[in-house]
Amino acid sequence: MLDRLKTKERLHKVGIVSDDLCPICFTHTEKFDYLFFTCEFSKQCKQLVLDWLGINLNRFTVTSLLKGVQRYNRGKFKKAILFTAIASLVYNVWKARNAAVWAAKVPTIHSTVANIKAEVKGRVYNLLSKKSRPSDLNWFNSL
Repeated sequence: MLDRLKTKERLHKVGIVSDDLCPICFTHTEKFDYLFFTCEFSKQCKQLVLDWLGINLNRFTVTSLLKGVQRYNRGKFKKAILFTAIASLVYNVWKARNAAVWAAKVPTIHSTVANIKAEVKGRVYNLLSKKSRPSDLNWFNSL
């Protein structure tokens, strides 16, 4: 699904935009695989989010990151939080990209990561179950 995003590379091919450069860094063609997670902006956002969660996954694409989480053996609760964080990460990188395209403003990496953290915590707090293990709750509350 993500490879169907209307990146500047795709829009440039059909003559809708004049250039195909990444609107965040202006150094490479904006392709799906570049925007998620080769671009320095998204790469640093991803690393800060993974560091925040205390997870060491050296994956370079959305697909490989999702596969790495699928194989992650630390319980369903942490795996669900990782999937939530990745979804928020992809959404916020695309949101930053749109801000760069439409408003000519690139948000800072730290403000983007702060938004991701707030979204993840908000979503998970709403879904917490009384059946959750105390160790999982302690881990989550320590984030």
